[in-house]
Amino acid sequence: MEESTGKPTVFSNGLRYGLFLSLASIALTVIVALAGGNPLQSDFKSWNTWVNFAVSITIIVLAHKHFKDSGDGFMSFGQGFGIGFVAFMVSLVVGGLFTYVYANFVDPNIMEDLWNRTAEQMQQSGQPEEAIEMAVNMTKKFFWVVFLLGGAFGAAIIALVVALFTQKRNPAPGI
Repeated sequence: MEESTGKPTVFSNGLRYGLFLSLASIALTVIVALAGGNPLQSDFKSWNTWVNFAVSITIIVLAHKHFKDSGDGFMSFGQGFGIGFVAFMVSLVVGGLFTYVYANFVDPNIMEDLWNRTAEQMQQSGQPEEAIEMAVNMTKKFFWVVFLLGGAFGAAIIALVVALFTQKRNPAPGI
């Protein structure tokens, strides 16, 4: 059997590292759940948010390194963005499916806990009861839409920033 030695494509590299990112995200979700936390509860104060952020950036940097090392040593900004975005989208879909199964079949109370924590935070900030009820109901209705759209938006931002730092322009394009 002959092994392919061609340069990886943006999509193939993004897909490969998206699966790695998925596994890391799922592992972190399980760790948070085993530690007694709610893996769906994320804010900038929680350790799991920062660990997930650091792991995500590390995996995208490794994806960019692999792309450059396996090819001609160069990677345009667009290629870097594409790799990062594809990786994040793969991770978002796989992680979203895992989260859906987990929240609906493994630990169905996790969603109720999320709604209760949201209501508590709003009460502590002095929101009226009607606003809290409306916000929780809207969150319940649009959770998965926000999960996907928010994830895509965050993916684009992180992919853009990482690509800015990891790009390596070919000084003689077209040769």
